[in-house]
Amino acid sequence: MQESKFLIYGKPTTTGFMFEKEQMHGLYLNQSPAKDVALAIVLMRPIPLGPIMEKLSLTPEKYGTSRKFYVQTLDDRALSPDVQEKLVRENTPEGVFKIKGSDHCPFFSKPQSLHKILVEIAQIP
Repeated sequence: MQESKFLIYGKPTTTGFMFEKEQMHGLYLNQSPAKDVALAIVLMRPIPLGPIMEKLSLTPEKYGTSRKFYVQTLDDRALSPDVQEKLVRENTPEGVFKIKGSDHCPFFSKPQSLHKILVEIAQIP
C-alpha cells in the first residue's frame, strides 16, 4: 500500500486505493500464468479503505463459533511468511494448509492445489 501512487479521493478524505498495474505481477501474481495476470489486471478495482481502517470487534460468541482454516501461500510477496505465521498464531485455525509455489492468488497460480485443499476442508467433520 505504501508503494501505491493511486489513492482515490472522496469528500472529505481518501476513500480507497488501487495498486499500479505494473505492481500486480510482482506483488500479487508473481507465480501466476501470464494470461491470468492479464485478466486480473483488467478486472482489478479500487480497494475501499473503510473496512481496512475500521477497528474490528470479534466476539467468541459469534466469530469464535466459526470454523477457521488457513491456506498459506509460500511464495506470496504480498504477505510474507512471517506475516502469515502471525495470522495463524493470532487466529488459531483448526488447520493450516500450505501451497508451495503459490503467490497471493492461489486460484490463479495453483488452482488444482487450492481445489484439493478446499475439498479436504469440506470433508472434515
